[in-house]
Amino acid sequence: MKKLRTYLMRYWYLYLFGMICMIAAIVLDMITPQITRRIIDEVIVGGQMQLLMKFLMGVLGIGLARAVLQYVKEFTWDSVGVKIGNEMRIDLFRHIQTLSMNFFDRHNTGELMTRVKDDVDKVWVVLGFVGSLAIEALIHTVFVLTCMYRINPWLTLIPLCVLPVIGFLAVRMENRLGTVYDQISEETARLNTVAQECIAGVRTVKAFAREEYEIKKFSRHNRRFYDLNMKQAKLLADHQPAISFFGKMMLLAVVIVGGFLVIGEKMSLGDLGAFSEYANNVIWPMEILGWLSNDIASAFASWKKIRKVAKSEPQIKDAEDAKALPQIEGRITFDHVSLTRGGQEILHDVSFEVKPGHTLGIMGMTGTGKTTIVSLLQRFYDVTDGRILLDGTDIRKIPLAQLRASLAVVMQEVFLFSDSVSENVRTGQREAITQETVEWAAERAGAGAFIGELAEKYDTVIGERGVGLSGGQKQRISIARALAKKAPVLILDDATSALDMETEKQIQHNLKQSEDMTRIIIAHRISAVRDADEIIVLEGGTIAERGTHEALMQGPTRYHDTWNVQYEENRSESGNDIEKGQIKPERMYAREENSAKSGQANRNHVKTEKQEEKETGGEKSWQ
Repeated sequence: MKKLRTYLMRYWYLYLFGMICMIAAIVLDMITPQITRRIIDEVIVGGQMQLLMKFLMGVLGIGLARAVLQYVKEFTWDSVGVKIGNEMRIDLFRHIQTLSMNFFDRHNTGELMTRVKDDVDKVWVVLGFVGSLAIEALIHTVFVLTCMYRINPWLTLIPLCVLPVIGFLAVRMENRLGTVYDQISEETARLNTVAQECIAGVRTVKAFAREEYEIKKFSRHNRRFYDLNMKQAKLLADHQPAISFFGKMMLLAVVIVGGFLVIGEKMSLGDLGAFSEYANNVIWPMEILGWLSNDIASAFASWKKIRKVAKSEPQIKDAEDAKALPQIEGRITFDHVSLTRGGQEILHDVSFEVKPGHTLGIMGMTGTGKTTIVSLLQRFYDVTDGRILLDGTDIRKIPLAQLRASLAVVMQEVFLFSDSVSENVRTGQREAITQETVEWAAERAGAGAFIGELAEKYDTVIGERGVGLSGGQKQRISIARALAKKAPVLILDDATSALDMETEKQIQHNLKQSEDMTRIIIAHRISAVRDADEIIVLEGGTIAERGTHEALMQGPTRYHDTWNVQYEENRSESGNDIEKGQIKPERMYAREENSAKSGQANRNHVKTEKQEEKETGGEKSWQ
């Protein structure tokens, strides 16, 4: 993200034009009291009534010209502020997109939303209207004091004595407000985070009847936000009336002292009238000094927050010698990979290889490092030891854009954008993916049937996080999104957990037909990985077992124990036949699958693969 002066210099010519209009308007303001002086001295006192119309027309002309100049000045400054704010927000958002996952691990969503929206708004307001008003107040004050000095130097001492007092109060208020605004900015981020989490997780909140708890939590932060704003209001209330009081006392002193000077014939009545008008004009810059200090202090606090984010550097980035591969086949190799984060070892000495077009199944209990493997493969984090190879090349030597374009990932937590079904499937490659590809991918993911029954089919807009769809429907759209990408490597991270076994088997059957695609399937259900070319079982961040389904089913293994737990129902129905080895695991799988199909007449009938394909025929999906 650029420095502030870079944004300012880009539009220097507009600022210069605005300054010219501002100075011209101020000069016209300085002329008006001089006309007042001549009206008093020449028309009222001197009796030259023929000059009155000329002076009045002059006042009218100055008023019209000043209105035009002020309009042009304010529009110019405001437009520049909006332009800079727009560029600053885009630059900040673009920079955030380049940051690594560890940055997002440390910063919550509400905080980043505050930086991108509220803090940028405060900065561009100061660079626009508030900034122009502050400069105008300064120039206006200098011009007024100069004109007052030319009328009567001794009388000018009165405002000169008052200005330092008001300046002291303004600086004192600004210093105190700076701390408060910093606290308000932090609390705004926390308040946004609480609100965002509660609204995004509204289903969980209602499912666990946490409404009162969330209300109390929000109320605590809202109360803190209220207290800080009241503290701000109190600081303004302590200083602003004093600033206004000294301004009024200055005007009163000018009139009294000036009156004695007129009586003593040391200045004319017209001079006193002009001087009083100048004195009245110098009051408004003093009165808004506190408000300007308020906004400027807030903007500086916000700019510090923005710069803190802008100075963050991505830990994961392209190496200087990174080169794009001419073609990616999809061979994945983990070579003695270990990962330690926060002083805790997550993976230890993990090694495996997946040949192009083959399938690797990964199983293990929660927290054993299954999803971490996916994160490492996408270079969300870099390995602590070992290396990860894609087609024999260390992924740290491959440009991030090419690496991630080569992977189609269905994450454990499905996220769908507030857009049409078609656009969600096209995510990341909107221009490259045709509507035909979208529909093909949806059919392969078992989503074509329920999409066809939506109000506007593929043009149906789904809500935030896929609101309005079931968990299984969201997963199928997410799988379709990955298939439409047609990447060399497909990764399914527990991607069928919300699907019934019939739909899961149909999707797996479709995936087998993609022989040119390397597949990594992470799952808790054995049914999802049983047909993989190799299955690894993780425990404590390391590989505890590996082999094919048939090999792992031989003898006492963790995999076999998992099979027994997942198919307990079949074991209980079959009695001691399992223990005697009379029922093969493959037959148990078929029996369990049939038992999941409600509404079928014979639950215990074992179907052959050919019969099953004939019955399922096309796509079956739950809506």
